[in-house]
Amino acid sequence: MPFPFQILHGDKEILIVHEYAGAARSIGYEDPGEPPADSWMGQSWAKWDGDALVITTRDQNDQTWFDRAGNFHSDKMTVVERIERIGPHHLDYQAEINDPEVFTRSWRMRMTLYERIGKDARLGQFKCVEFVEELLYGHLRKGAADTRESQP
Repeated sequence: MPFPFQILHGDKEILIVHEYAGAARSIGYEDPGEPPADSWMGQSWAKWDGDALVITTRDQNDQTWFDRAGNFHSDKMTVVERIERIGPHHLDYQAEINDPEVFTRSWRMRMTLYERIGKDARLGQFKCVEFVEELLYGHLRKGAADTRESQP
């Protein structure tokens, strides 16, 4: 997604704050154990492997998708992320996805993350408009009544 995020880290935890939907991940340095409630973002904990930050996440519910195409996962998925600085304004990001209920083997993705360095580099406020797809594209559905006003 094109929206920025910010990583803040301290001695006891890391906070990843996303512009998209105002989401935030709180990541401690110890395995938190079983989650107290069902969670969209799961339980995460981190450790340092040399200069690389390694984040393990499990216990996500099965209600999220990987993309807008509907590629899904189960609640048994585990994700191991590896983030390492490769330049003054670049991070190497890798994620290994393991979900034995959906995939026959684990798979990986890798990308370079670029730091925004301008004076205006900050998180914006993301406003989600409910049913925006229906509002904009609902008239294109098969059998949909055209409720738009006529143009003169």
